[in-house]
Amino acid sequence: MTSSTTLRRDETSVDALRVARAPAWLPPVTLLVVVVLLTTIPVLRTPDFYYWDDSAAAFLPTWRAIGLDLMSGQWPTLRPDLWMGGNWAGEAQFGLWSPVNLLLFVVVAVLPDLAVAAAVVKITFFVVLAGGTYLLARDYGALPWPAVAAACALPVSGFTLYFDASTWAAGLMAFAWVPWFWWAARRTLHRRVNPAVVFVIGYLLITNGNPYGALAAVIVLAGVAVEGLATGQRTGLMRLVLIGACVGTAAGVAYLPLVLTAESGWRDSGGIYNDGFLVPDLTMLATTSMPSYLPFIRVWSGSGSTVPVTYSAWFVVPLLAWLPWRVLVDRAREFAGLGVILAVYLGLTLGPSSLWLFRWPARLIEYVLLCVFLVVAVLLSSGLRTDHWRIRAGVTYAAALASAWLAVAARPDLYLRHVGATVVMLALVSVLVVAILRAPRAVPLILVGGTGLVLVLQTAWVPDNRDVAVWSFPTAERDLDRYAGRFQEPVLQIAASELVPAEDRPQAWDDLRFGSLAAASGVETSASYTGVGYDEFSETLCMNHTGSTCAEALLASRSPAGEAVTVDSLADAVKARTIVVQNDLVPEEDRTPPDGWTVAESTERVTVFTRSTPLPWPDSRLAAVTAGVSVDSAGSTDTTESLRLSTPPDGGALLFSRLAWPGYSASADGIDLEVVETSEGLTEVLLPGGLDRASVTLTFRVPGYPLAIPLLLLGVAGATTISLAARRADRRARPHVGLGQLDGYPGAGHRPSQGALRNSH
Repeated sequence: MTSSTTLRRDETSVDALRVARAPAWLPPVTLLVVVVLLTTIPVLRTPDFYYWDDSAAAFLPTWRAIGLDLMSGQWPTLRPDLWMGGNWAGEAQFGLWSPVNLLLFVVVAVLPDLAVAAAVVKITFFVVLAGGTYLLARDYGALPWPAVAAACALPVSGFTLYFDASTWAAGLMAFAWVPWFWWAARRTLHRRVNPAVVFVIGYLLITNGNPYGALAAVIVLAGVAVEGLATGQRTGLMRLVLIGACVGTAAGVAYLPLVLTAESGWRDSGGIYNDGFLVPDLTMLATTSMPSYLPFIRVWSGSGSTVPVTYSAWFVVPLLAWLPWRVLVDRAREFAGLGVILAVYLGLTLGPSSLWLFRWPARLIEYVLLCVFLVVAVLLSSGLRTDHWRIRAGVTYAAALASAWLAVAARPDLYLRHVGATVVMLALVSVLVVAILRAPRAVPLILVGGTGLVLVLQTAWVPDNRDVAVWSFPTAERDLDRYAGRFQEPVLQIAASELVPAEDRPQAWDDLRFGSLAAASGVETSASYTGVGYDEFSETLCMNHTGSTCAEALLASRSPAGEAVTVDSLADAVKARTIVVQNDLVPEEDRTPPDGWTVAESTERVTVFTRSTPLPWPDSRLAAVTAGVSVDSAGSTDTTESLRLSTPPDGGALLFSRLAWPGYSASADGIDLEVVETSEGLTEVLLPGGLDRASVTLTFRVPGYPLAIPLLLLGVAGATTISLAARRADRRARPHVGLGQLDGYPGAGHRPSQGALRNSH
């Protein structure tokens, strides 16, 4: 489809939006520099801004552990010493099949401070997000500088900054690839890039491991396909469908282990229900440009968020009265796909709190904002309306004041903050209105400058996210390693994080570790972070996803364990050498050492028991054997146990200090053995009678990989075939155009004015 929009005399010419005649590389380079500067601002106020909640408890420590494994030549799939948090392949969220992720994990392992590493990784993905948004806006017809303004604002929007970037790192990493995937899909549809680009970017999006990335791939492909139908791009649509199917094959390696592991843990389909948790409404979205608005939404800390969850950018609402909306009508076919994507995400954002595997719809706000910023960038590039300017200005000021009132109504206790935000908003709006009328070429600069000013104010008002857990974990490598020499490993920890006062937390972590923080120190402890869990083990120790337990866990640690093989205590079954008991959790009369243990240390915070006698088979995770089984040798790796043993005529069994994750198999001299699970969730192997110095192996293989890897290879082969065929077809049709040449910029079917084309270079 080819169309053009004729500007009225009462509209701002697109030529007027040119900030300066500049080389093509200047806008994107400026964008990257500005994004780095903007996303560094939160760290200047709160050094561990990006090392927060789940990022501190799960992502950064695990990334460091994975990076160290990679540097030692080990492929990361399972770490039995991390217990419930050690099934990395089953967790999915760490993106073990993404080469970009793995490279960054090595960087995290090399850097001496986890807060610095967190900032490096997340700012990197901010740059990826901004770059993709810029390209996508340009592909829809936006001029360079309006595209820069939109791409600068998206990374520092409320939810993206305070939730995805600060805590839920996997969400940011998935979202960052979405505009790139959308850009590649759209250009493939219009035969302006080879389908191989879609496959590569789609692979990175899917294998990142966040299910919202997989959902985005489906929604984007569907939306772009609708555009293909609307614009009659039959050849491009066929390519997109075929290459989209190839992209889908990457889901196997990313998510099939999670699906096949979920039966052991507490992950379920979730169903469909609405408890109001992180569910925004239209009022919250209507105040999207008010910097001080804090939505009255259900969060972990109660009702009422402490961060600007629904904030987009200060200029979105003020620009509404000035945008040439007729452009959307004139280019309706080209924008059909964007409209579908926006409608789907808006519906999901306003939907129930749980929908199958997807919960907390506020997570989808940023996808809505991506669509909104694209529309703003394109319409801004088409020329702003200046007729009836007094009415437009009045509507703009009225909208700003209405947003201010809604902010006061939501949190009247913060009225001084709202007054300050209102003054700033009115000042910015005044500058914007004057620029629209008298200096339109300065509008993009004002949008970017206002974004920076508002960010400074927001990070001063809201320096961190208090809706989620505030761990105050150590960040420096020297502080992490201090715990490594604190106790003899493995450590069985009986403690609850909620009993550690906020003011005591920095000091408490010398004695206690929650989440996967111990993994960053290379220390084996029962406490680790998991999104999957393990039912039997967590029920035995009443352990939650961060490693916190109840007081009864100490009694459970002293109780017999095992099925075919029975041991005196669970502490013996997990081969613990140290038991750390939190004094505030367990009453003093119950803090007595089990038989065979002594009190090694007693402080105001913890009581520490250590084992009096050494454990058998120190080089193996073999914990116990039945009577009559003779073990000559035993050794372990993360995924295997190798033993040489003999059994009596009636057979026997082996008990290992390993959770019985799906994926274990065992053999004796090539004969398959039965692997069973104990009531505590530990692994046992049943042995036949009459074995004489037999070689017994227990091996963990990631469930789903035998199917997922061939499926991925099939997808790679299909993508290669499709890409080569497309290349040959395009060369026959356009022999003068090289593979992937970006012809036809900036829009798929939109041909801008000559002035606009001049401004795009």
